[in-house]
Amino acid sequence: MALSLSLAARVTELKPSATVEMTERLRAARAAGRRILSLSSGDPNIETDERIIDAAERAMRAGDTHYGPAAGMPALREAIVERERRSSGALYKESDILITPGGKFALLAALMGTVSPGDEVIVPEPGWVSYGPCVKLCGGTPVIVPMLDRIDRAVIERAITPRTKAIIVNSPVNPSGRVLPQDEIDTVLELAERHNLAVVFDQVYSDLLHEGDFAYPQATEMGRARTFVVDSFSKTFGMTGWRLGYLATPTGMAKTIQRFIQHSIYCVPGFIQAAGLEALGLYDELVPVYRERFRARQLRVAASLDRIDGIECSAPRASFYLFPRVAIDDSALASAWLDKLDVSSLPGSAFGAAGAGHLRLSVSSSDADIDEALERIARFGCGL
Repeated sequence: MALSLSLAARVTELKPSATVEMTERLRAARAAGRRILSLSSGDPNIETDERIIDAAERAMRAGDTHYGPAAGMPALREAIVERERRSSGALYKESDILITPGGKFALLAALMGTVSPGDEVIVPEPGWVSYGPCVKLCGGTPVIVPMLDRIDRAVIERAITPRTKAIIVNSPVNPSGRVLPQDEIDTVLELAERHNLAVVFDQVYSDLLHEGDFAYPQATEMGRARTFVVDSFSKTFGMTGWRLGYLATPTGMAKTIQRFIQHSIYCVPGFIQAAGLEALGLYDELVPVYRERFRARQLRVAASLDRIDGIECSAPRASFYLFPRVAIDDSALASAWLDKLDVSSLPGSAFGAAGAGHLRLSVSSSDADIDEALERIARFGCGL
């Protein structure tokens, strides 16, 4: 008798991504003929600028359709060095930068380079749904720490053990859009220095900062020496499907982590990197326009929702998300809006227990769709 095959626990024990599951659910509903108004998408729904597309086409027609350097195209890595100098003030070298297929792979590469089986990684909650699974894929154990409203030094210290290897920090936060102030970044760096921890800093939404200052852990010499910076072109330039991101590492570590890239994806296609290089050159023209669009929507939608009984909503300082507090079970309300209103949202509890009692709403749909969704929600409210 033939033995039945079994899959490894590293995949069978992973929970599906709540955000990807919602995307697939919406695709199925639309395929069945339903018109769903989306307030759940993590895609900014920005059309990629034609000049970025043209740059990729030129590169393809010029023959850039073969293997390239595993670390990435030198010109793009140099442009990212300059990007970091302008934004965070951190002084990197080209050799510190690795080009990756999106921010998620940059996160995975950072963890693969720092986490051994049995190590623990402090993971923020509410937080992006892939943090914990990526830690597990590296053989590590995610240690969930609530960080909804603030980073509490005492809470983090209690979570640190001799097996703690790293802490993941995200600002602006997905799902809430909260921007971590300088004192909280300083707290993380002080604890990381004291306990010899790596800091994995997800700054994917930092280009969508609408007001105030932004604190970067890599901005200081101490922070630069232990921070792995995860970033992406997806949200900034409307390039989600291009799968382009980068990892900036402490000095001397990229060359070793590059082996993981060599033995997994090998390299990001050169023509996609050419598109990214073009995008960075258009930053000052494009990104302020996108920011203004999202900020206007955030303020308008937050004000509308805040007038509804049972919903408390204010606009965060960054991103294209809102994270309103709701007076009833967040999962039940999200399901009711989808089933009865054809309006999609994501329950805050999908991002961890600390997010319960909230919804993550995106303002990346068209103004017309957002207005129609708001009309339906206003009529329905928090009733079930």
